[in-house]
Order: sequence, then structure tokens, then C-alpha cells
Amino acid sequence: SVDVFDTFIPPDQFFTKYVIPGTPVLFRGAAKTFPAFTKWTDEYFQSLPESDTFTVFAEEGKKENRNDGSKHLTFSEFLNVYKEEDIYYVNPVPPFLASDIPLHLPLNCPFVVNNLLADNVMWFSSGGTKSVWHNDAYENINCLMRGKKWFIMANRSETHQKAHIDNREGSYSSVDVENVDTDKYPGFKDIQFYNVSMEAGDCLYIPWFWFHHVNSIGSNLAVNIWWRSYRSPLVCEDKTQLTLDQLHFRDGDEN
Repeated sequence: SVDVFDTFIPPDQFFTKYVIPGTPVLFRGAAKTFPAFTKWTDEYFQSLPESDTFTVFAEEGKKENRNDGSKHLTFSEFLNVYKEEDIYYVNPVPPFLASDIPLHLPLNCPFVVNNLLADNVMWFSSGGTKSVWHNDAYENINCLMRGKKWFIMANRSETHQKAHIDNREGSYSSVDVENVDTDKYPGFKDIQFYNVSMEAGDCLYIPWFWFHHVNSIGSNLAVNIWWRSYRSPLVCEDKTQLTLDQLHFRDGDEN
């Protein structure tokens, strides 16, 4: 199990207790205060004129294997077909929707805003998506706007030694962690797995390089923020509330 809070906690507490040691934590219902939580219906998306012209990227194959294709279509076209086709949306939050997502309180610190933010991603499907067993090179808070998610996670210190990571370049494994053959992959028997269920409105911190597998259940829409790892205490004085459209993400920029 992981620690659970009924709302977000301040950045200094979040970094000291969870980011520095690399420990996941669930913020139950924290995203229910986001404008997106109530506004983001398919009908609302379709009512926006930008939806007809804004081009998005859709991955083909909701059970991820990293070998399937992809296609580009307008946001409106995606909304018309995603419930029937085996696709899901993986893009930064569209600019015309970014003001609906505030910067999460645990990250609302000038040092984080000015130096660490790497990227944001919107994950959108009709449900039934399954990720590979993988890790990310960034710290991550994932907030769920609709549907349910189920995470299986494991500490990076265990997985690199005990798990079968057969695609090290891409930091993922072809092993199905929901049904592991422990005779073939005996290292998995000794891994301590964390199982976390998310409901709409929940936000989950996934530490840097922790391996995880994600199932999405029901019509599913989530937004995550990635930031570069920084494992020192923070002092945050100015906490002006910002939204995604006011932030600068520096994916791949280590300066």
C-alpha cells in the first residue's frame, strides 16, 4: 500500500517526505477542484472551434507493445471515433484546454516552475488500455479526470536487479506482470509490488525510474506532469497559482 492524503500537500512536505526518498503517494480527490474535472466532457470538447483544426497524435492498439502504428487526426475527428476504434490519445494538453489544469500544489514552487518542469501529457481513451511494464526518466504526478486506473508499481532498486528488462534502451519489459511465469522469470517472485487503484479525481505520484504497469477502466482521461528529478529540500515562499498555459516545459533540456 502507499500513503494516502485527502488533498494535496505543500511542496516542502511533498519533496522532503516523498520525492527525496522516492516513495509513491496518492492524493485522493485532489483533482476534483480542477476546472477540467467538471468541464471536460466530449460535448464540451466538440463545442470548441479549435477542436476542428487542432491536430493530435493517436496510438493504435490500446494494449501497448511499442510496435503498433499511430496516426494523426484532428481533435474533433478523434472524439468521433475513439469509442469504436482501437486507439488512444497521447499528447500534451491542447493549448486551448491548458488553462483548465492548475499546476498541482505539490509542484507549486518557483524553483520547480523555473527549473524542473519537463512535459505534460494527456491520456485519453474509451478504456481497456494496458501499458507495458516500464519506467520513466522523470518524476510524475498523474491526475485522473474520468474513469478508473489500476497501477502495479515496484521500486527501481528492486526491478533493475530482479526483473526481466529485455528492452533496456526503451526502459521496458515484454513480461506481462499481470500473469508472470515465475519459473521463466524467477526474479519477479522477490519483488515487492505496490497495487494502487485510482478513481476519478485522484492524483498519484510515481517516483523517478519506478517501474509501473497501468490498466485504464471505462472512458478514461488523465493528465500527468513530468519533472526532472531533484532530491533536495525545497523552500517555497511565493506560491502564486499558475495553470498549464502559463508554464514552460523543457523536455530534454538539462540546462
